[in-house]
Amino acid sequence: MDRKVWRDGAFIPWDDATVSALAHPMQRGGLVFDVLSFHDTDRGVAAFRLDAHVARFLRSLSIVGLSSPWDARTLCAATCATIAATGLRDGLVRISGFVPTIEADVVPRSPEASVIIAAYARSEFPKRHVAPPCLRIQVPRDLRKAAPDAIPATAKVAAAYLGPMIARRRALESGFDEVVLLDHTGHVAEAPTANVMAVIDGALVTPRLGAILDGITRDTLLVLAREESIATREQALTYEQLSGADEAFITATSYLVAPVASIDGRALRFEAPGPVTTRLKTRFLRLLTGDDPRANEWLTPV
Repeated sequence: MDRKVWRDGAFIPWDDATVSALAHPMQRGGLVFDVLSFHDTDRGVAAFRLDAHVARFLRSLSIVGLSSPWDARTLCAATCATIAATGLRDGLVRISGFVPTIEADVVPRSPEASVIIAAYARSEFPKRHVAPPCLRIQVPRDLRKAAPDAIPATAKVAAAYLGPMIARRRALESGFDEVVLLDHTGHVAEAPTANVMAVIDGALVTPRLGAILDGITRDTLLVLAREESIATREQALTYEQLSGADEAFITATSYLVAPVASIDGRALRFEAPGPVTTRLKTRFLRLLTGDDPRANEWLTPV
């Protein structure tokens, strides 16, 4: 690809952003990352909740035991510069931190991470399985999300995605569009790369933090729901509550708001997308174009 990426303070060719196949993150799964979006708004190209994503990236590094030579302000500026260098108007940014050296020990000698920031259009790296407008979800019983005392739920680290990868592969092979995992207690956790939200008796219900990633898009939807006078509850969510919900959707940087049509072949009460899902998605998309009071707070001009 004829494009530059930011690596440790300088732009380099995309094809040079490599590590050895024997490097520590490849062999031990210790790569830390975060993904955010940028959009063509009425005030120009802008990154969505950039500060929050960079803060989460730095926190994930700390949880894993790595350190960044770059502070939040530098990483935010580098992200904006990377987006601008692409010339794209809409897309995704992936920030990655890892120890690039070849080391056999589980714990690398130096905790200082190398950082790479890359920006690209959503269409450049599409998901292999293109999801329909409304998702058919499978909830497996034989494979669960790792318990938070095994892999910290608040760290976005590559090793945490092995179980979800296996579960999603099985779901796709069985004719579903996506998978939602249960947590170590048997309650609903999250999709491999997205949080889960259900509408029950008019209220927006989502699993409480502790065993799930604190999704920034999740937080955004909770804030918008409250501003729309929609009751919100963060609580333990059972499989029965999810499968019997009026509506449901999954939400993430990659999905935005993706309505759920069925759980394990059982249709939800309202035909997807339901009225609450539609209302929140409409508000969210309006925000991403800059046409919303929250835009001044959550959109960073590039």
